[in-house]
Order: sequence, then C-alpha cells, then structure tokens
Amino acid sequence: MRTLNLKDYMVSGKAKGGDGKLIDITAPYHVKDSILNLMFNRELQLSGAELVKQNMLAMKLENCKDDEILVEEDEYQRIKKAMDTFKGFNRNDVELVTRLTEAAVVEVEPKK
Repeated sequence: MRTLNLKDYMVSGKAKGGDGKLIDITAPYHVKDSILNLMFNRELQLSGAELVKQNMLAMKLENCKDDEILVEEDEYQRIKKAMDTFKGFNRNDVELVTRLTEAAVVEVEPKK
C-alpha cells in the first residue's frame, strides 16, 4: 500500500490588482481536487470499464476526511499513470508531483 498526503498547501504568485499593477498573492492549492482532475484527463482515453474503476477510486479520495489516505498499489498506479500522462504542469504543481512520485510504501499487516 501507499500513503498519499492530501493536505492542501499554499502557493504564491502574482496577479493584477485593481489598479493594474502586479501584486503578490498567496492561495491554497487543493491537492485532492488536483488529483481528481488528473484522474479524469481526456488524454487518458479511459474506456467505459476504466472510467468506472477510476470513479470508484475518485469517490474513495473524495470521501477521505483525513490529511492522508492509504491506497492499494493498483490504485496508486492509476493515479501515477494519470500524473505521467498529463502535460502542462507549472511551478505550483511541484509539491503535488513530488508527493505523488515519492508516496511512501507502507507495510500493512492483515487483521488476525
């Protein structure tokens, strides 16, 4: 299993203020929403069956109320494939990509 950090983080950037001048801004980066968007990227060209499996994983992520979630290796590979397929990341995405590529492997003992 893998553990994914779903906690939002802050990103910084510049935006035009009301006077047209650039101002520094800080905003939350919504990790869970970003993963969900990656998972349904058109470039994945999901078949009907793959779409259903992807949606089951998406609901698992959406229903998680904690900052971390344990996912099965095959679920992790679905998320990783989505990340690897997507083109167009920017600097604000570095933390997300790092979290996904470096997701810790966790040994889980079955209940006795």
